[in-house]
Amino acid sequence: MIGRWKEMKIPDLEQHRGRTLLIIGVRIAFFLSILAITILYQIKLATFFNTESLFPFYTLLITAFLLNSVYLYFFEKTQRLWLPTAFLFVYDTIFITTLILITGMQQSIFLFLYLVNIILCSFVFQRKGAFLIALFTSLSFSVILVFGPELHGQTLYYAVGLNNLAFFSVAALSGYLSEQLNFMGNQLNLRTKDIKALKDINKIIVENINSGLITCTKNYEILLSNKSALKILGLSNITGLTIDEVFSGMKLHIQQMMEKKSKDHNLDSRLERRHVLPGGERLLLGLSISSLMSEDDQVNGYIIIFQDLTEILRLENTVRRQEKLAAVGKLAAGIAHEIRNPLASISGSIELLKDSVQLTTPDQVKLMDIALKEISRLNMFITEFLAFVRPEDRILDVCNVDNILNEVLDMIKLNKTLPQNILQVRDLKSGIFISGDKNKLKQVFLNLVINAYQAMNNRDPAKLTVQTYVEEDVLIVKFRDVGHGMSDQTMKRLFEPFFTTKPKGTGLGLATVHKILEIHDAKIFVESHEGQGTEFTVQFHQVIKQSSHSSGDHNEGQNTGS
Repeated sequence: MIGRWKEMKIPDLEQHRGRTLLIIGVRIAFFLSILAITILYQIKLATFFNTESLFPFYTLLITAFLLNSVYLYFFEKTQRLWLPTAFLFVYDTIFITTLILITGMQQSIFLFLYLVNIILCSFVFQRKGAFLIALFTSLSFSVILVFGPELHGQTLYYAVGLNNLAFFSVAALSGYLSEQLNFMGNQLNLRTKDIKALKDINKIIVENINSGLITCTKNYEILLSNKSALKILGLSNITGLTIDEVFSGMKLHIQQMMEKKSKDHNLDSRLERRHVLPGGERLLLGLSISSLMSEDDQVNGYIIIFQDLTEILRLENTVRRQEKLAAVGKLAAGIAHEIRNPLASISGSIELLKDSVQLTTPDQVKLMDIALKEISRLNMFITEFLAFVRPEDRILDVCNVDNILNEVLDMIKLNKTLPQNILQVRDLKSGIFISGDKNKLKQVFLNLVINAYQAMNNRDPAKLTVQTYVEEDVLIVKFRDVGHGMSDQTMKRLFEPFFTTKPKGTGLGLATVHKILEIHDAKIFVESHEGQGTEFTVQFHQVIKQSSHSSGDHNEGQNTGS
């Protein structure tokens, strides 16, 4: 029986841990109080106190301190067993009984300690434990009353009955309250766990959605942001900032939106806006703004959900360009063939006419030469266009992009027909080889660099930055100028055949660039703003390997002016 009793565990260990420590603290506080009162009385009434009569009291008090000390020292083990904890309550009953015997039973000020001990026991062992300690207390107190000399007859019966009634009443009440407290505590723990689980799920969802999410107060101070928001914005922490410090002018937009929404409840709160990252990169963001409303329809804050639409816009433009190129290519190729044959006949006829007819005036000779020259130019244009629309065989060489770029940039510096005040900034740190046609890639880079130079004509200062780096196994090449920039309308038609903004341009330069990059499974994107410059970004996915050292190290990372 005792062996089974030792193995019994106190239920709800974590809950009772705090209670047990509190009970030990209360118990030690009582012992210290009793010790202090006894010492004060002994000092004050030294002539009436017999020190030898207090020896059993001091022995029990010292034993109580030792037992509680040992219990606390082995607390991690003793708190899980019924027997050590129950023994302390039994010992407390014996200690209180002895204290009452020493001080006298009539009107003893220590009788209430019985009730305190029963209440404390109920906190750990609930109703059953409270009744057991009440029964032991009743037996102990009844014995000292019955065998004691102080009470007799009817007074003894009243004392035994009333005190026992008090013991069991307190045991019943405190046991019931303790069980209710346990029940409410368990329910609270379950609800707390449920709330924590919901919070964890909510946090996981918020942190793992691809869209950026920001919440802010009604005073526009940011309270929360998820990982996607920080990644899209290129920032490490935005908590505590105002919404205008992240999205310029957003506060005014929200205020205007709320004014319109108060009039039209079906108003769509979505918008698209350009956003510049700390590094200078420009993004197109799609934002959705919602207000956090309280039960009384008061605004407590705002939620802003946004996505990076830059890649989607780029892909849409790429698909649109490819569709246009395919349609224009098929139509123009047929027309070019039909035009080329009559041109040859016209050219031959004019040559024959020139040789057979006597031209009498210089103007006649000049007109004949102009006709032949324009026919030749038109024929060359058709030849160039046919070369553009004709399918090409793909040549796969191992190409070092950094080396090709250095060659192109060095060659451009020697071209006296281009502006000579351009500062070249080379940041070539990829050290990557790709599979492709070196000559065609050189044609692509040369075209982009020449366009950048021409866009910066009459600009001072003028700077061209060429950068290469690797991001997620993709080689990225960027050409950034500080030229006049382009309008959105121009950018939409930039890679279309025959579209040009140059007085003598054919409109096939960038179209050819697009075609060559398409053959190389590469993508090209453009970002430009009028008066702020243009940035072309080329992405190569056909990466072969990384060299042991950067191939463009003779100019790499250097600023070179021309």
